[in-house]
Amino acid sequence: MSFVIPTLPLHEAGPVFALLLLAVAAAPLLARLLRLPDVVVLILFGVIVGPAGLGLLERDGAVALLGSAGLLYLMLLAGLELDLDDFFDNRRDSLVFGVLTFIVPLTLGTGVALLLGLAPLSAVLIGSCWSSHTLLAYPQFRRAGSAGHKVVATTVGATIITDTAALLVLVVVVRADAGALGLSFWATLLPAFAALVAATLWSVPRLARAFFAGPGQDPALRLLFVLVCLFVVSALTALVGVEPLVGAFLAGLALNRSVPNGGALMERVELLGGVLFVPLFLLATGMLVDMRLLLEPRVLLLGVAFSLVAMVSKLIAAAIAGRLLGATRIEIAAMFSLSNAQAAATLAAVVVGLQAGLLTDEVVSAVILVILVTCVVSSLVAQRVAPVLGASERERPIGSVVLAPVANPATAEGLLRLAASLAQADGGIVVPLVVAPAGSSEQVISARRSLLDQATRIAQSAGAEARPVLRVDGSPADGIVHVATESDASLLVVGWQGASHLLGSRLGGILDLLVGRVVRPTLVIRESDRIPTRVLVIVDGLLDGVRAEASLALALRAATTVARDRRIPLVVVTAGEPNGAVAAVMALNGVTAVPRLGRRAAVVTPET
Repeated sequence: MSFVIPTLPLHEAGPVFALLLLAVAAAPLLARLLRLPDVVVLILFGVIVGPAGLGLLERDGAVALLGSAGLLYLMLLAGLELDLDDFFDNRRDSLVFGVLTFIVPLTLGTGVALLLGLAPLSAVLIGSCWSSHTLLAYPQFRRAGSAGHKVVATTVGATIITDTAALLVLVVVVRADAGALGLSFWATLLPAFAALVAATLWSVPRLARAFFAGPGQDPALRLLFVLVCLFVVSALTALVGVEPLVGAFLAGLALNRSVPNGGALMERVELLGGVLFVPLFLLATGMLVDMRLLLEPRVLLLGVAFSLVAMVSKLIAAAIAGRLLGATRIEIAAMFSLSNAQAAATLAAVVVGLQAGLLTDEVVSAVILVILVTCVVSSLVAQRVAPVLGASERERPIGSVVLAPVANPATAEGLLRLAASLAQADGGIVVPLVVAPAGSSEQVISARRSLLDQATRIAQSAGAEARPVLRVDGSPADGIVHVATESDASLLVVGWQGASHLLGSRLGGILDLLVGRVVRPTLVIRESDRIPTRVLVIVDGLLDGVRAEASLALALRAATTVARDRRIPLVVVTAGEPNGAVAAVMALNGVTAVPRLGRRAAVVTPET
């Protein structure tokens, strides 16, 4: 019997992938044991197995290619995971903090880098590294129930500004180093890049809706569509002379609404990134570090100086922004913990800077130390701040999780299309629900499952992300109530068969049982055979109070969605001039009213 002992470094596919995947699998376990972030442990594993460590792997060939793909995937996830609703709701605060947490670290970081002997362009690149940040501590705030707090939403929104600006600085610095930052750069590249951004943000969401509503019903095809968008936009970005990772981030922003957080597609995207692309990028990045350099005084000096600059500048920016926005000390600490960690954009910048010859191995090793220090400090601060920050202040979008119980195949399409429209508007998901009675036979369960498959196809054909549920419960009402709680539904959309003539019945059927038990906003829809030509909303003259105003806001939101979806006019009729609160709700929803005299001001015509 003879054995073939592999030579080092490994090159065969089997041993290489076995070692890489073993490191990926072991990293979370070791991170949990050492109480360190996974990103830190993965980089350390890369250092150990790399050419400057044990020499088991080289950073070339497949490893380098997968590492580059992982970098693009990491930037895609950064764009997908940003909450655009938070950004738009808190755009003023996000703009203030975003500008400060970009300018202050960029200025201090560049100045200190120049004092430490770096060339001007290299110093600007290093300063831009500290001006970006990675929301490494965000899961800790989410677990503590404070992810919806205003300062958390402000910091999340600021990430869009800082990461975009840092990536653009990277592009300018690389072009300047190559001697291509003349008049032609500003005259050709910037307009071409602006056109690419506009085309991507306009076309990709529309292509996603059309594909998901048509051939993209298969889960694998949906995931492949996301990957195609990632690499096509990245390739087009490279063609216009901009770093591909900027295109990857742009693709994530363009797909943000089409791949809602909490949906099945986002779970598959995160799974693929979490077990393959992103860990391989972190391992490949660790292979850039020379263990011997980490012990040299020059590298330690750079690492300590960079770490202090990165953390102090982020703290100064958080303190100034906090004072301007009226934040407390705990809220300022939360802003600091979320904006302090350096990982995604920083790693991207140093990898590109090393490849372009702007950064040396010594500087890259020092930056890796900064990443380790800031990630640990950010996690420790968040661990203390997140539980005491307070519960969510921001009201959830109404279309975050739309629960749509289905019982009648004939009326399922209208019900689910309305649910899908409401979910799409808020980047949410639809939960089609079919309830089977307890003790149902196999034939009944099979029929209910077929109805659920039909409902899922309808929701997905409308372009929404669906998460179907088949529930076996004591009664339909019990099933709806339980699933509404379990899925944390933000809205319930139910069908109505018409008024009941039974004594004591208000709406009839299952709706009477649901009223008072489902503590969530509820829309009741009744489909008819007639083709509607307009949507009419009648505002009663006695409408008053907070709950009444919330009901009006929901009604206007639903009416606007139906009118836009079916391309028919929306008419709002009020009894006289609306009071201040009602007028404010209407203005917020972008509708104007037609006032008429009398408390009952309008008659619903048959074509309404």
